[in-house]
Amino acid sequence: MRKFAFIGFIFLLFVPLINCTKTIKSNEILPPFEKLYQKNEMLSEIVPVVDREYYPTAKKIIREAKESVSISMFVVKRGVKVNNLIKELENAAYRGVKVKILLEDNIKANHFIINSLNGAKNIEIKFDSRKKITHNKIIIVDENIILIGSTNWTESSLSYADEANVIIKDQNIAKYFQDYFGKLWKNSSKDISPFKNFNGKIIPIIDRQYFDVVNKMLNKSGKRIYIMLYGFKLSDTGNTNGDILADKIIKARKRGVETKILLEKSNFNERLNKMNNKTIEYFKENGVNAKFDNRHIITHSKIVIIDDVVILGATNWSYSGLTKWHNTDILIKEKLIVEYFVNYFEEKFR
Repeated sequence: MRKFAFIGFIFLLFVPLINCTKTIKSNEILPPFEKLYQKNEMLSEIVPVVDREYYPTAKKIIREAKESVSISMFVVKRGVKVNNLIKELENAAYRGVKVKILLEDNIKANHFIINSLNGAKNIEIKFDSRKKITHNKIIIVDENIILIGSTNWTESSLSYADEANVIIKDQNIAKYFQDYFGKLWKNSSKDISPFKNFNGKIIPIIDRQYFDVVNKMLNKSGKRIYIMLYGFKLSDTGNTNGDILADKIIKARKRGVETKILLEKSNFNERLNKMNNKTIEYFKENGVNAKFDNRHIITHSKIVIIDDVVILGATNWSYSGLTKWHNTDILIKEKLIVEYFVNYFEEKFR
């Protein structure tokens, strides 16, 4: 099915983040990870980058790029902070860094970016295929560092939405996402299947792999399930991937697993509220602790904590998000990182 069939759903869930009326900033509850653990350098190879930490982090890694910067972004809309990030890309290109930017073609703001950067020296920029939505939010620097998570390049995402990302310095992980990016760049019209196996404490997750991983983890959960999402859609038929995951959470609750669900409540998008409210009510009816966030704060993070693992990235639990769109996420087993996001979730939940 061609992309225009999804335009209505895109504007339902995501355009509010482009032209957002929420102006109250989220509380800065948690200090930066480095300060929290009194570290001047990255712990191991991974550091959380949440809320207002994304903008300076993105600027820094682009500024320090030596060879390449590859970006796959759902939305890039000009504003003060976004313009500064684009300027860093232009500066990087000027000093010889090869910059590639892949954007979703159904977002009007992206067309202005394409037009303004097309033809710039050392910058290649283009739209994805019109046959599939590319919902990624990832930066890859020098095939060595990635910044991955939920943050779009919009003033709302950079300035006051709740967003969850991580920066990872690992050549194997970065090279994998660079190869994924290369496949998208060549042809993003089809799903990309996992093409390398990973073991250890950091595991990349792409496209349809996400549902399989989360589904299996929910089956095995024994301690806690914490979910924070912008959108979680249940169907009337009860047989979509979102329905399956919801029922797995309810089954976990019945066997004694602690379950908490936090979803976005918009102060302007009542269709989104209706969708999320249906999900919340279904969970409440089945004994799951589920609720909306503060309607004056945008909860755009996509965090899944199951026992001692956290998964975060770009995937919402909608039909299209789980079954059709390109999404990049990351699974993390590093104890301190998981603890950080448990604390992040619990503070936001309260």
